[in-house]
Amino acid sequence: MSLSEILSQAVDFLFPPVCLVCGSRETLTRNCLMCEQCLASVAIITHPYCTHCGRPFVTETERDHLCGECLERRSYMTAIRALGKYEGALETLIHGFKYRQQFAAKTVFGFLLDNCRSDDLDFCRYDLLVPVPLHKKRLRERGFNQAVVLADLLRKKYKVPLARAVLQRTVYTPPQVQLRGDARKKNVRRAFKASDPAAVRNKTILLVDDVYTTGATMNECARTLKQAGASRIDGFVMARAV
Repeated sequence: MSLSEILSQAVDFLFPPVCLVCGSRETLTRNCLMCEQCLASVAIITHPYCTHCGRPFVTETERDHLCGECLERRSYMTAIRALGKYEGALETLIHGFKYRQQFAAKTVFGFLLDNCRSDDLDFCRYDLLVPVPLHKKRLRERGFNQAVVLADLLRKKYKVPLARAVLQRTVYTPPQVQLRGDARKKNVRRAFKASDPAAVRNKTILLVDDVYTTGATMNECARTLKQAGASRIDGFVMARAV
């Protein structure tokens, strides 16, 4: 047994790990700080879903197709995919990570990416990973950008360059969670700037964020990158509202 394994076991003995969702010390999943029950409750998104935004269909159907919203609205992204639904255990995990600095959740996110993700999105195809940026004031308030943390997990796993500085948020706006519908689009309109157009020109980019609700923020980021010369932009989030 290596020294690191001995130290790890000693830490677990002194400070027994608990499920980050329910606090249980029982039936923890190996290499994942989530109990088997909470892990099983994560609603992984599978086919059939919208071929553009990835919204899962609740009606009986056997094929993927465009949803009604995507037929009517303009999007600057070619495709958006999410690992799971923003509800239950996954919502609790993301909320704790984002607002209570439960950085141990990174272990769970890595586990989910390794074991529960659909193969529909080929991460290796992209030239750059671009996290949705926070305004510098919001970054000081929170202390970290959750999108950067998630994008870095993908960088380490798929060896795709992480470009955290090519897109900047230049306008400080109210949190999107406080707004609804068209107000979300107006809130983020022209809130971003491509700080290095040459770095994104003719590049295939994967935008990364934690949660997709209406898609207004990611779509505005994609619009900005498109104007800077990016050839294709897709989006990936850990969870999406349905």
